[in-house]
Amino acid sequence: MQKPATRRRGEERLAYLARVAEMYFEEGRTQAEIARALGVSRSGVSRLLSEARARGVVEIVIHHPLPTDGALEAELVGRFGLKDARVLASGGLDYDAMLPRLGRLAARYFEGLLQDGMTVGISWGTALYEMIQAIRPRHYAHVEVVQLIGATGAEATPESGPILAQLLAGRLGARSYQLHAPLIVASEAARRGLLEDRNIRDVLERGRRADVALVGIGTTRAGYYSLVRAGYLGEEEAAAIRAQGAVGDVAAQHYDFEGRWLDIELNRRVIGLDHLALRRIPTVIGVAGGAIKSQAIYGALKGGFVNVLITDEAAARRVLAIGG
Repeated sequence: MQKPATRRRGEERLAYLARVAEMYFEEGRTQAEIARALGVSRSGVSRLLSEARARGVVEIVIHHPLPTDGALEAELVGRFGLKDARVLASGGLDYDAMLPRLGRLAARYFEGLLQDGMTVGISWGTALYEMIQAIRPRHYAHVEVVQLIGATGAEATPESGPILAQLLAGRLGARSYQLHAPLIVASEAARRGLLEDRNIRDVLERGRRADVALVGIGTTRAGYYSLVRAGYLGEEEAAAIRAQGAVGDVAAQHYDFEGRWLDIELNRRVIGLDHLALRRIPTVIGVAGGAIKSQAIYGALKGGFVNVLITDEAAARRVLAIGG
């Protein structure tokens, strides 16, 4: 029978190995950073991680690279003048099954761009939520994550703006800047008044200086309209917005099929980074998939609201088929 003292030392050792593994795999710290924090050598950290794996403290899950369609990517870049595109070869998966893979593809692309010191803006969307879940935890002390659009106090959906900003910042070990404001206010005058708030202005100014923006591409199609699902609009309001030509939104900015920003009452009530400021951000990554989103994606590309597209083959083929 194992002595209590021996058992206790064994439990303490496992707890120590778990902490080292957490620092490396969850917090994203380098072995050199862990060595400094724990007062051990870098080779010692490597041995501790090896021991953690051998003793089952760490379970390594290997994600193989997702297949992409290079021909569709090149066609999208050429036709719409994009900086880049990634098209998931989804193999006929339905929308719900495709989204986690699309998020993983977006995560790998975003991680390839990420550098310490960057400012990253983020709006909202289910695909962005899936992307954040797929990002490997990091420790970027000098990255800033900025919320680009507001939310309501009753917001509870995990793909909402403030929640996504917090989740992304937590994943990156970064600091987040919250836009403590509703997404949509009662009137254009109320919007102007709210933008007098210094804290809101400061967050929006940080958003304007972003190096990279991550945005969802929303459709106004019935049943898929994110503003209706989140409780911002009713079905009658949504039908009225569609009647004015709206096919989709980027950062809650609505536009028509030809990519023209709509000077409609709803757009003048949105609290967040406007469409002009969004276009000036060097890299705006739009993440959206599914054939149901094809018109919204097409309008976003024509209007220049995004310059990097992460999508799937079903959406890409539909987008490229529009207009021949």
